[in-house]
Amino acid sequence: RFPALESIHLTDYKVRVLDTAKGTGAVTRVLVDTTDGDRTWTTIGVSENIIEASWQALFDSLVYGLLRNEQRTAD
Repeated sequence: RFPALESIHLTDYKVRVLDTAKGTGAVTRVLVDTTDGDRTWTTIGVSENIIEASWQALFDSLVYGLLRNEQRTAD
């Protein structure tokens, strides 16, 4: 259904706790670096929940990659 996903690969995953004073309620920032073989981009997710922050960053990365591919094929 989405053959463009075959060329999209995660190249790096970084996690940073932004406010360690809050303990388990600290805000976490996740950066996901992704490539399609031609270009590289970074997306960010932020949440108190590391899984939610990771999902935000990964989801945005895939959507961006699909939209870029769609634009490229339309040109």
